[in-house]
Amino acid sequence: MRNPPKPPRFDGDSVREEWNRLAAVYAGAQSSGRDHYRFAFFGPAHIDLCGDVRGLDVLDVGCGAGYFSRAMANRGARVIAIDISPRMIDFAREAEQSEPLGIDYRILDAADIESALDGLTFDLATSCLALQDMPEVPRVLRGVHKVLRPGGRFVVSITHPCTDTPFRRWERDPGGAKRWLCIDRYFERAPFQFTWTQWTPEPMATTAIHAPLEDWIAWSLSTGFQLRGLREPMPTAETLKAYPDLDDATRVPYYLFLDLMA
Repeated sequence: MRNPPKPPRFDGDSVREEWNRLAAVYAGAQSSGRDHYRFAFFGPAHIDLCGDVRGLDVLDVGCGAGYFSRAMANRGARVIAIDISPRMIDFAREAEQSEPLGIDYRILDAADIESALDGLTFDLATSCLALQDMPEVPRVLRGVHKVLRPGGRFVVSITHPCTDTPFRRWERDPGGAKRWLCIDRYFERAPFQFTWTQWTPEPMATTAIHAPLEDWIAWSLSTGFQLRGLREPMPTAETLKAYPDLDDATRVPYYLFLDLMA
């Protein structure tokens, strides 16, 4: 029997290093509009799930270059946004300077929310496709739960644990069209490398945690959250017309949304 591959390093320092290295490409894909998965697919679905945020105090967890923070602020929320990567926060602050929305960007490891944001409370917390990149998910959940007001919500999107597995490959026909998705090692609980190709000039890798769906639900409930809803978004007909390459996202779920209440 072959030995399983050695898991990559996955801690706060390594995550910070990876996203500092990727920050310029990542922010550029957003500012140029190349990241259509975010702008046309999972981003609008996540915004819709958050609902009316006018007048709410919102915490954006793992804000990156600030895309979702700006979406919340543009809809009337008061936003504090955190990210472990100083370079990401640099790009977010540059966008804030160009178009001031009153967003308070802070360099912070989300695992330290409970101690670093002690005394602050929020109506809503969000995390847009970032929680799977954090080495200490249960600790992050505990921190978010601590700073939410009673009845506050944590709206989370992650890569879908059923299809974003340590082994994942599309089987293609001779013409290159996708036939079916091959996945394996679903029950592994370990970090693995994720390769970005959609909007990068060359493939770039970051590390994420894979855990079965039951773990994500158990982590959330054991923290004290109630599960209000679960969604697996699909591209709309209008989105598919504009971006036909998203057709495979109508066949298998790429993202999982959790609507949690404190």
